[in-house]
Amino acid sequence: MASGAKSVRSRVVRSVLLVGVVACSIVWTYHSYRRFGEQLSVLSGIAISETRGNIRYKLGDPPVVYANEQPGESGGNIFYTDPQKDPALPPGADLNRYRTWLYNNGASLDPRLDVTFDANLGRVTKIDCIDRSEPPTVYCSRLVGAGIDDPESRIVALFGAPTRQSIDDESGVKTMDYSDIGAEFLLARQRVYAISIVGTGAARQAPISRFLIWFSSDLRTEFKL
Repeated sequence: MASGAKSVRSRVVRSVLLVGVVACSIVWTYHSYRRFGEQLSVLSGIAISETRGNIRYKLGDPPVVYANEQPGESGGNIFYTDPQKDPALPPGADLNRYRTWLYNNGASLDPRLDVTFDANLGRVTKIDCIDRSEPPTVYCSRLVGAGIDDPESRIVALFGAPTRQSIDDESGVKTMDYSDIGAEFLLARQRVYAISIVGTGAARQAPISRFLIWFSSDLRTEFKL
């Protein structure tokens, strides 16, 4: 009789422990899912939806701004905010009128960080970090494990197949667009040289399928499986 009672207690204890382990695993996975979405909204220390004031506080006034595109004109024209450099901003120009600010790492415009603001709200809606240096620097931070100079296979292992992808015939640059998580990667010679994130405000709710691909890849890396 005593041995039977002991066996029952043992089974109860094991069941309670199992339930506890399962509950902890669920909570841990849920928090990992939330962190995954939060991390997709931050690149190189800048977060989607930050204000111009916050960017100035972190990085100062931009050394370069992009000219606002006009209908029928191509983008990419820049102005230096230093009046001694050419082309310089017109005297008295308001930096807040320019949607995209460029921050660079030294005299060259590569590597660089482009911060784009919503024209009406003045909050960050897009962040691009580009580094085509040889060898690459550590100027651009990693995005949930993906970084500059990673091979294409690393991006696919972390996030799965892109929503869209294409290769430009002239430049040979490959675009891997993950629009469902607000991320985009540019690759040359099969390696990442630019990372972009886009968003409008709160932390992105990534599709569970993307999270599970990333989560399983992260576990394999952690445990060297």
